[in-house]
This record gives sequence, C-alpha cells and structure tokens, in this order.
Amino acid sequence: MTFEEKIKDYVKSIPNKIKFIDSEETTKIALITPFLRELGYDTSDPSVVRAEYTADVGTKQGEKVDFAILDDGEPVIFIECKSVQNDLNEAHISQLYRYFSITDVQLGILTNGVDYRFYTTGDDNRMDDKPFLEIDLLNLSKKDIKELEKFVNGAFDVNEAVNRADDLKYRNLIKKTLIKEFESPSDEFVRVIGKQVYDGVLTQSLKERFGKIIVSVNTEFINERVQKRLADAVQTNEVETAKDEAKEEESMSPETIITTDIEKEGYFIVRSIASEHNHENFIHIRDQKQYCNILFDDNKYYPIIRFYFNNDKRLKIELFDEIKRTSNGGKIGDKHNIEQVSDIYNFKSRILALIDKYVEEKSK
Repeated sequence: MTFEEKIKDYVKSIPNKIKFIDSEETTKIALITPFLRELGYDTSDPSVVRAEYTADVGTKQGEKVDFAILDDGEPVIFIECKSVQNDLNEAHISQLYRYFSITDVQLGILTNGVDYRFYTTGDDNRMDDKPFLEIDLLNLSKKDIKELEKFVNGAFDVNEAVNRADDLKYRNLIKKTLIKEFESPSDEFVRVIGKQVYDGVLTQSLKERFGKIIVSVNTEFINERVQKRLADAVQTNEVETAKDEAKEEESMSPETIITTDIEKEGYFIVRSIASEHNHENFIHIRDQKQYCNILFDDNKYYPIIRFYFNNDKRLKIELFDEIKRTSNGGKIGDKHNIEQVSDIYNFKSRILALIDKYVEEKSK
C-alpha cells in the first residue's frame, strides 16, 4: 500500500472518532498517536517518540512538551496538542514559542488531531509566528500528501525541512494574499491591474467596475485552467475508462454507444466544479443510449447530473439534488434546457452541495 493510500484510509476513520472525543488526552490517543504511526514512527518506543518530554523553560522547570520526535536521542520536532474540539489559534503557539527559545529544536507542530500547523525558526533564530505549512486532514490535496510524505520516518531530513520551510511559508502567504485580492480586490490591487490595461485616469467608478471584472475574470481563469489540466490529465485514463464502460453497454444493446466530445466536455466541467472542494476523483462518467450519466464514486445510486446531448442543437441537463420518485423507485431529477455546455457552471453551487452531501454520506 502506498503512503497516499495509507493516509487516505486513515483519514476515513477520523469523522467517526471525533464523535466520541471530548478532551485533549483522548485526542492524543485517538487521533495524534495513530497519525504518527502512519508516518512510520513507533509511538511505543521512547527513543523515537517521547510523550510529555521535559523542556525546562527559564524559571519554569519541568514544563513538558506533549510529544517530541527524537533522532539519536535528541529531539528534532516538538508537537503541541490541543483537543479536536478546539479551533487552533495564535494563543496556542505560545508554549511552542517558549520551547524554541531554550532548545536547539527547529521544527514544531501545533495540532488538534485534524489541523496540523508546522513552524520553524526565523532569521532571528526565534520561532516564526506564521506556519510554513498548514494541513487539514479532512481536506487533503495531493500536494498536502506529498508534503506529509517528506515527514515519514526514514525519509525525514530536518535540515532539508528547515531549508524549504521559508519557501513554503512565503508561497502559502502569497497564495492567501492573491486569493484574498481576487475574491475581494483592494483599491491598491485594482490600481495596479488598472494601470496595465487602461491609459486614462482611474476614476472611482472605473475602479469599482474593474474590481468586479477582476473577480469575474479570476473565476473564468481558474475554471479554464482546471478544466484544461483535468482534460490533459485524465484523457488517457478516465476517458478510456468511459469508453470501456460504453463497450460494456454496447454488449447489452444492439446499437453502439459513443461518448461524444460534448459529453466529455460536460464531464470535465463537473470535475472542474468538484475540484473546488478536492472531490474531482469521485466524479465518473457512464454513458447510456438516451443520456450520459455523471455519477459520484461510479455508483448509479449516487447520480449528480445527467446530460441529454444526443441532439447538440437542443441541450438538456437533469440535476439530482432535487428528485422525485417513480412508482418503481427510480429517480426523476430537475431538468433544464441550456444553450451551451459551459452553462453547467451556472449550476455550480447546486452541484457542489450535492457532491458534498454524497461525501458526507460516504464517510459515515
């Protein structure tokens, strides 16, 4: 089993555990210790992982770190734990900050068993107040998994981790800043962009207009990029799977079923929408003679949307967030005529809400 498969399998157990956790100590036992084991650390070996590690801080003798990961008997990572019922905040890093000030440890982790925040020392050899890496186990991306894999016992290199921490920190801060600017552009950001595209005086009305355009263009840009990357990445895999499924349908029908380019485009759009919540891998296409199904987890009992694209002059979609039942238990969704395939984006919020609902049901 690969590291990615192991982590994803472990993450599936978290929601059910959380229901029974009401303290910091139970969080350590039920969530944090098992996670360290997934990273390859023998939590039963005190030469590798030591709980309640003593870190004397100034006049405060005997102060203990929740966990210390050791290498050759010396701590290389301190872990400060909070209850999973608590949201992490800046006040929680004060203990880590004190530990850093009197030890040679350069890496610290603050966690509540779900959210993991990674810290290192700054230019003044004090702990940065901003994490260089933040990972939410319930919303893991492939990038997150790759970063976590660098902390696996045997592959972890403290010097390498410290060296790349600065880059990661600034990359994350820049990304957050850009997201904030694209979602709600500041006057300064609008002026910078405006001067690049407009030679005249930027009046207040123009700045307000450009601000709205920036938000709109950003959405279009992201959707186009995601759709292209998904198309490039899955064309040789997912589409081949769709063709295989179509062949299976063909064996049961005298007529050949062909997944058309317009149906594939609709499929990629739904994957693009699902990718906003990191759920694109749950989206599957299954073509039929009269329509094309887009299913959650390749399960016919979890329909997301149905395309009626056999007549490319009269396009119709059927959404399944609002359904009626037929006498034999079948599902009838909410049908809409659309002018072009990209109009599927107009139903993004409904599609996302339905996918999130299926994800929640699957995790139970």
